[in-house]
Amino acid sequence: MNESNIKKMLPIYILDILKEESDSKHKLTQAKICKLIYEIYGEHFERKSISTTIDLLVDHGYNIVKTNNGCYLNEREFETCEIQFLIDSVFSNKTIDSKHTKDLAKKISSFSNKYQRKNYDYIYKSDEIVKTNNKSIFYNIDVITYAIENNKQIEFNYNRFSLNGKENKRRHIVNPYYLISNQGKYYLVCNYFFMNKIANCRVDKIKNIKIHEGYPRKPITEIPEFRDGFDISKYVNERIYMFASGDIINATLKVNSEIALDYIDEYFGSNAHYFKEDNYYIVRLKVNENDLLYWLMQYYEGIELVKPLSTREKIKTMINEMAEKYK
Repeated sequence: MNESNIKKMLPIYILDILKEESDSKHKLTQAKICKLIYEIYGEHFERKSISTTIDLLVDHGYNIVKTNNGCYLNEREFETCEIQFLIDSVFSNKTIDSKHTKDLAKKISSFSNKYQRKNYDYIYKSDEIVKTNNKSIFYNIDVITYAIENNKQIEFNYNRFSLNGKENKRRHIVNPYYLISNQGKYYLVCNYFFMNKIANCRVDKIKNIKIHEGYPRKPITEIPEFRDGFDISKYVNERIYMFASGDIINATLKVNSEIALDYIDEYFGSNAHYFKEDNYYIVRLKVNENDLLYWLMQYYEGIELVKPLSTREKIKTMINEMAEKYK
């Protein structure tokens, strides 16, 4: 590389070194930057060139703080807490296999410096977390995203749990609409071409996916339930478990402890409306009926379903059938 091109690289060298080596607790002198450039890139620069280039970078909007003890990069693409959040999300997501967990976490952590990166050593423990063994998850997402953007149908094999591990050879053709992350799993919101309802498919259970070159994707407004449009936030808020089907109901709950209110807030958030009555609380919300049935079985001690009566009767039936099994 000729001398002119080497000089043009100096701003990039300095930025890379400041990103990797500096923060408010680890300031770099101009002499230290010169030394690091030589050690990493094999190029020699005078301290004056370093000082002039840092001033140039500051003039161009880079948040580099200069002190008597050296300088450091004060602003990055992500805050430390944002990087921590993203890595934790990847680490706890059970849809992504262990290798991709490590690869993604490393890519995200590259936005921090080497000192902050030490805090993310636990990403190497991803092998100990129960995760999917479907290594084509990102390819699935890529095909699904393309189909959604281009109004295409997709086809795939859908592998439900099997003790013998055999793959399901049946091909499914669906109209894809949205991808949703729910409780550490990734779901495709779709419609089977022969049905008039929405279905949710675990993306990590999809195998051998491809674009279906038959009919174009059916608009979601042709599904009776969504003739007036599809509100994705409303859809997610009304469902605790994406794997369960069922109708949306207006539920009224009777809650006899403040601790139980925490359970409701954990799952329903602002979708729940609270009223105080005597020594208990009344909570009203819209929710998938089957989701609510499963959920109430966990918290029967502090929460009672009051309405609708038809759902209350279903709970009675479930309890009686369970009692019969455990006689």
